[in-house]
Amino acid sequence: MKVKVTKTYALSEGTLEKDIDKFIKDAKNGVYQYDYKYGQEGLKLIKAYFRMIEDEFKKQSYQTARACYKKLMFLLLQSEYNYLDYEDIVGKLNFEKFLENYFICLIKSCSVEELFHEFIEYLKVKEDYYFESVNKIIFTNLLEENLKDFLSLVEKEAENIKEKDYTMYDLIYFLLDYARIRKNKEEFDRLCVKYKDFVEKHEPFDENNDEADKNE
Repeated sequence: MKVKVTKTYALSEGTLEKDIDKFIKDAKNGVYQYDYKYGQEGLKLIKAYFRMIEDEFKKQSYQTARACYKKLMFLLLQSEYNYLDYEDIVGKLNFEKFLENYFICLIKSCSVEELFHEFIEYLKVKEDYYFESVNKIIFTNLLEENLKDFLSLVEKEAENIKEKDYTMYDLIYFLLDYARIRKNKEEFDRLCVKYKDFVEKHEPFDENNDEADKNE
């Protein structure tokens, strides 16, 4: 299947979300298998979609951008199936930027509880990937009261982590990152003791972290 993809790619299904749904269905049906051997048409289409999603984001169409970012990013982040047969398709795209936009959409359009559940879904799908910007986006864009509620949900969930719940370890590191940003060594040490079975013995506390906290 040949798809002509340009920076002005025209939607074929009426809406961006429906177009992405069709792309995902085609990808799962093997349309873009061995994409790198056949002109990278699938990758070109993905890049065109991300440009269009960013346009929606810039227009503050947060619900549309949120839904489309999730569909496309979660397809590419999952590791069970390699629908386009790239060794690391995520590395070919600016995922830090996409995730920043996605979580801003969530913060703008979700309750704290919804945001937390979306965060958990993200942790489960990303597996071995690590994107530094996600925690910072949450720290710096949630209102103080909402951030306290979010942190409470994170710690409550972290208390249920089992040894083999590797994808959930990032909940603990989320809490540690926040303690670092607030330069709260007492809280940092408390977390290290509480989660000693999951935290590296020499987890560093950077007292020279000069990142400003938005609430100070």
